[in-house]
Amino acid sequence: MSQYKILSIDGGGTRGIIPATILDCIYRETGKHPTDIFSLLAGTSTGGILCTGLAFGKSTQEMVSLYLDKSDEIFYDTGWDDIRDGFGKNLGADYSNKKFKRILEDIFGDATLHDIYQKVGEDTNLMVCSFDLNPEEGGKPINFRPKVLHSHFIRDMQVKLADLCLMTSAGPTYFPIYQNKYVDGGVSLNNPAMAALAYAINAGESDVAEYRHPNGVKKGLGKELSDLKILSIGCGTSNKNFIPADEIRKKDKGDWGNLQWVKYLPDLLTESNVQASNYYVSQLLPDDRYKRLQLFFNEADAPAAIRNKTMGLDVKDAKLLKAMKSYAEALCAKEMDNILDFLDLNN
Repeated sequence: MSQYKILSIDGGGTRGIIPATILDCIYRETGKHPTDIFSLLAGTSTGGILCTGLAFGKSTQEMVSLYLDKSDEIFYDTGWDDIRDGFGKNLGADYSNKKFKRILEDIFGDATLHDIYQKVGEDTNLMVCSFDLNPEEGGKPINFRPKVLHSHFIRDMQVKLADLCLMTSAGPTYFPIYQNKYVDGGVSLNNPAMAALAYAINAGESDVAEYRHPNGVKKGLGKELSDLKILSIGCGTSNKNFIPADEIRKKDKGDWGNLQWVKYLPDLLTESNVQASNYYVSQLLPDDRYKRLQLFFNEADAPAAIRNKTMGLDVKDAKLLKAMKSYAEALCAKEMDNILDFLDLNN
C-alpha cells in the first residue's frame, strides 16, 4: 500500500544546515526533490523556512547555500545595537530582522501561502508552526497558544511567505516579536512531528469557512494511522541539555528559585517539547513508519570543530557550518540505504 509520507523538520537556527544537507544527499542519490517524496512538509523555525523554500520550488542545494552564504546577514548585529539593547539581549533582541526580511523577500517576493497551494496542488501540503502571544476567540483575549499555518487553509491564504518565515523564526531574545504578535514556533512545537500527525489524522469538519480548500470545511486530512509514514529530522544537539545531580545538590539541595532556574529554563522548555513530540509519535507509529534522524555533537565521530560543543542557534562561523554539513553528509553515507528503504526509494 502506498503510504502518505510526512517530512518534519525541527527548529535550530543555522543548525538547519544539517536537515538541509540530509535532504540534498537524498536528492543527489535519487534525483527526487522532497516535494516528489513527501505529501506533507511540516517545519518549525529554521525547519519552517526550509519546508517553505522547498514547497516554493527551491532546490535542496539552494537551501544548503542559504546557510553557508547568508548566515552573517540573517544574524546581523552591530556594536551600536548592543549598546542600545543594553549589551546583548538584556534590553532588546540580539539581532534586527531587517536584513533577514530582505533575504526572504528576495527569495519569495510577494508570494503567499495560496501560491504554494496553487503550485503544489491539492495533494501536497505545507504546514508551518509559529506561536501567538495575544490570540483572540470571539473577539476576546485568550491564553497563549501555538499558531499553525497551512497552505490549504482558507484562513491563511493571504499570508506572505516572507512573513510566514519571520513568524515561525522570531526566537525570543534573538529577534524582535513579529507583527506585535508572533514568536518562534519552537516555544511549543520545536519538533512539529506530533502536530503534523494530528493534522494528518484529523477527520473533523467545521461550518466556519476557514479550513481546507476547496470547500472550506475539513480541518485535517482524515488519514488513518496505518496510512502514515513520518521522517523527522533534527538540527543536531550537544546532548547536554540536562542538569547534573551534583549541580542540584550543591545549589541549595534543589530548593531553587528564580535565580537558580533562569539559566536552565530556555533549554528545558525547548528540549522538553522536542522529546515529548518524539515520544508521542513513537507511541503511535511503529519503527517502520516513523524514523527520527538526529546528530549528537558529543559523539566520537563528530568533526573536531564541533565535537563536545554547544552550538547556538546563531552560528555564523564558516568553519562550524561546514563541519555540521560534513557531519550530516557522514550520517547519510552510513544511513542512506536505511533512509531510502524507509522512504520506499530503494527499488
